[in-house]
Formats: sequence, C-alpha cells, structure tokens
Amino acid sequence: MAQIIKIQDCISRYEQDPYHYMNQYIRLKKQRWQSMVDISKEKEAAQFLQSQSIEEEKGHQKKFLLKRKKDTSDIKTSNEMNGQLFNSLDKDLNESFFARIPVDRKDLLSFFKEYIYEFQLKWASSTISDISKLSREIKNDKILQILAQQLPDSYFLMYRPVLQVNQATAELSTIILTPLEIFCVVFLEGERESVFDGSKKRFWKEKTVRGVEKSVLNPSTELLRTGSIVTGLLKKANIDLPIHKVIISRTSFIDYPDPPYGIEVFDRRQWSDWLAKHKKNIAPIKNQQLKTAKLLLSYGVSDSKRRKEWLN
Repeated sequence: MAQIIKIQDCISRYEQDPYHYMNQYIRLKKQRWQSMVDISKEKEAAQFLQSQSIEEEKGHQKKFLLKRKKDTSDIKTSNEMNGQLFNSLDKDLNESFFARIPVDRKDLLSFFKEYIYEFQLKWASSTISDISKLSREIKNDKILQILAQQLPDSYFLMYRPVLQVNQATAELSTIILTPLEIFCVVFLEGERESVFDGSKKRFWKEKTVRGVEKSVLNPSTELLRTGSIVTGLLKKANIDLPIHKVIISRTSFIDYPDPPYGIEVFDRRQWSDWLAKHKKNIAPIKNQQLKTAKLLLSYGVSDSKRRKEWLN
C-alpha cells in the first residue's frame, strides 16, 4: 500500500520528518497486519471450540458437562490472548473494532486495507499538535483510495499538492514518487464509457453515452505546469530522476491523436495494465526518491489549526 505523504494543503506528519515516518509506516503496517492475523486465528479457534462443544452436547450431555470447564477455560484463555493482541494494535481502537475483525483471510485482507487507508488519511492530515480538515470530496475520492491501496509501499503519493514556489501558490496535479522515477498524473473521471475529445484548445469535450456534451479544462495545461515546476525544483537541488507526464481515465475513452511531446495517455482500455505494471514493482525505497520527497514537502502549503488539547 502506497504512502500518502501530502493531500492538497493539509498538514502532514511526513512534512515534519519524512525519513522517520516513511520507515515507521512500513514497520507499523507489518506489525498491525501480523496482530490482525493472530487475532483472526484466535477467533477462529474460539469459534471451533464453541461449535465442537455444541456438537458434543447433542449426543454426550454428561461428557459435555464434565468437559465444559476445560472448554470454557480454553475460550477464556483465547479471549485473553485476543485482548493482548488487540491492545497492541492502537490506543484508539475499541472492542467493537476487535469484534469486526474477520476470520476469513480474504475478508481480513480487505478489512486491513480499509483500516490502513483510514490510518493513512489521519497521518496525511494531522500532526500530534495540529490538524487539517479533510473535505468530503477527499474522503470519498475513489482514485486516491485505489492508488493508496493498490500501489506498493515504496511508492509515495502527493495528491493534488499545494506548493509555494517563487512567492506563488499552485495546486499541482497528482505526483507519484516511485523508487526510480516520478509520475505527474491528471485523472479524468468522466461518466462510464464516455469519450473525451482531446485537442490543443483550452477546453475538451466529454461526450456521454446518452449523447450529452460537457466541457472540461484541457488537462495538458495543468500537467505541463506541474512537470515544469517539479523539473525546476529538482534541477536546483541537483536531483536527477526521470519525470513522466500522464493523463489517465479509468472510466472513459480518450481520443487524443496528437498530444504534446512527453505526455502519455491511458484510458479505460489501458488503465488496468498501467496499474498492474506498477503493482508488480518490487524495487525498494531509494535515496534519491527520499531526497525528492523531502524537497517537495519542504515547499508544501499547510492549512491547519491547533488541536484543542494543545490550546491551553
């Protein structure tokens, strides 16, 4: 699961000490996955003991009465172990969360990804002393969730970050820092199976399957600006990493026969392949990647307020 290091103008823990939190994220993620796996196994064992006791009760009531003390003791021991593992997850988790941890491994993986995603949103919008308000749009943003849950741990996400460069504030397109290269990406979320007609004009046309036409800003403009700003910052810091500029639509087709030089286009026909390729990237975090993340975060704009407990 990729690390969300910046969301728009939200304050982020990564801004304070990127190297520390990037390493801590991977360590905590492994620990919490193992804790949930252990809890799931203990719950499965407890359920088996309970079902076994019920079966015995049907034909061997007397034996069951003698054996019940031991079974109850086993279940109690199992519950005590669950509690210890549960306490190791997080201070703010409660018993209702523990009760929702699935036994089935496939369900557990989905549950874990949801948990880590919510955990990441907290890290990307707060510090120990300050907090930013996440908009409903961000909380429900499908693209952000897909990228965070599908890309590897070694990928860093800056989701439409707001940077202060040369005394000017600019909201950029999404920046994905991989171990060996950088992707500046604009995502076009249109109606399913609609067609975006690309051109050099300021506005593109989206044609829906219902025959409705909509106007959208030409994504190339934002993408070229983002690429130019990132290139300039890296050049000043003597960081040499390839920068790719990409337009992606996972829902629609893009008809853009002559895009500007250096811009790649992936629509609903290639989106899955693009994502699958990056999911398979097993390269570890690199030093140049860390330097780039720290550099870009140093230009980040943060709109936050003091937590109530820190006001006194």
